[in-house]
Amino acid sequence: MNKVVTINLNGNAYQLEEAGYDMLRVYLDDAARQLAGNPDKDEIIADIEQAIADKCRALLNSSRSVVLTKQVEQIIAEMGPVEDGSAKSPDDNPGAPSGGGS
Repeated sequence: MNKVVTINLNGNAYQLEEAGYDMLRVYLDDAARQLAGNPDKDEIIADIEQAIADKCRALLNSSRSVVLTKQVEQIIAEMGPVEDGSAKSPDDNPGAPSGGGS
């Protein structure tokens, strides 16, 4: 038996297994930290929450009302890491060699 937590994602209520909720909370907290210096942080977080809500909604139907932990893991994997995007990384340099040549 697993504990279920009801959450609010961008104005929509969803039920998640407790371990999935914990994973999602960590993901969103990390996203907020990554975007701390971004003036559009609140809007970006709202967009992320909406995308996650859309993915949760797609998993639910009349016979399934709870998003499982393994489904939350898959959603987070699909979303990928959140980066500020305001600083250029070395990978953004188009003239740099790609490495790994043979």
